[in-house]
Amino acid sequence: MTMFESFIKCEPVVTGLVRALDCGLSGRALSHAGPPFSDRKLIPKPVLHALAGSTVIEGWTKSFEDGVAAVLGGEVDLVANHSIGIVSPMAGVVRPSQPLFVVKDASGSGRVTYATLAEKGRRTLRFGCFDEESAAGLAKLENEIAPAFAAVLPSEGIAILPILAEAVALGDDVHQRNVGGQLVLLRSLPRLDPATRIFLADHPQFFLNFAMASVKLVLDGWSGIAGSSLVTAISRNGSTCGIRLAGTGDRWFEAPSVVPVGGIYPPHTATDVQPDLGDSAIMEAFGLGGCIAHLAPELTRALAVDWPDAAAAGRRQRELFAFRHDRLSPVAAGEAGVGFGLDARRVLASDQDVRIHTGVAHRDGRSGWIGIGVASVPRACFEQAVSALDTRAQGTESAVEHG
Repeated sequence: MTMFESFIKCEPVVTGLVRALDCGLSGRALSHAGPPFSDRKLIPKPVLHALAGSTVIEGWTKSFEDGVAAVLGGEVDLVANHSIGIVSPMAGVVRPSQPLFVVKDASGSGRVTYATLAEKGRRTLRFGCFDEESAAGLAKLENEIAPAFAAVLPSEGIAILPILAEAVALGDDVHQRNVGGQLVLLRSLPRLDPATRIFLADHPQFFLNFAMASVKLVLDGWSGIAGSSLVTAISRNGSTCGIRLAGTGDRWFEAPSVVPVGGIYPPHTATDVQPDLGDSAIMEAFGLGGCIAHLAPELTRALAVDWPDAAAAGRRQRELFAFRHDRLSPVAAGEAGVGFGLDARRVLASDQDVRIHTGVAHRDGRSGWIGIGVASVPRACFEQAVSALDTRAQGTESAVEHG
């Protein structure tokens, strides 16, 4: 089986729970969304505060302020989520004791990824908020909701790609809108207890984290294809946005993260917006999210974007993809269908930037989730990546670049 065939046949299924410490996150280490930080002084407040709060939860520090000092002082090791098979929205901070759902490839590739659990509400740790309210919400999610959900999973797990197909047909972009996906997920679990079902029925973003880990599992199948300009990851840490290519493996190509624009919840304004962050742009790398804006009309109003503009933008995104998603083919997509195989060379040949539908965090790391908006992947990321790919093909890449 070729690597391409392995990609096509990948069947992500959500199975049981594990702890992050069993996935390679051990000792006094925390992982976070986006590429690694080159300098801890660059860590934006939503991420810094989530890291600091996590040190308190883990019992490494006695107070939030001590946690901030420990992170900035290098007393806590920091790891990028992608490097240990995890993807998580916004700050995306993961702790060793944190429960994760395992996503396996049922087709037998042996690849595994891990899904975090989406917190409920606007003032949560993933947006940098750490107080009694956010800590209580996180504890409920991890100690009550996660075990209840895991207890009713089928022995063979839940296949996610079929749910993605239904979600897109129901008008989800499967990034900012996950109403259809969550309903289909709940339908798949008839034995779920009423209290947990009620909690999750009002929390559609819960499905997103499973979708993210599943498409990472699929996209990881491209990694290592020599010379390939297909994108295997897009992620942002609030300071930079980075991409990975199949032909350059785990190397990140970064540029300053873009400030999202769109629907900001009053009384907040555009001046409060944190530059884009989170691993969730893995959905755009897979061809969904902002790349199918024309298939998610209900989302457009929330983004404060005119429907004709959103529809046209979504259709133009199709030019950036090398193939058609045969398994995600809603009638509304027309003959072109939904694209997959985001190609860095096609991006550079086009006048289109890769469009991202994203959550908006307040830059103060205290006010939380303040809206949803549209961002983009900086073209400089693709320019660097394609240049490195060409250099590698010419056999002149330095030992440092191989690292």
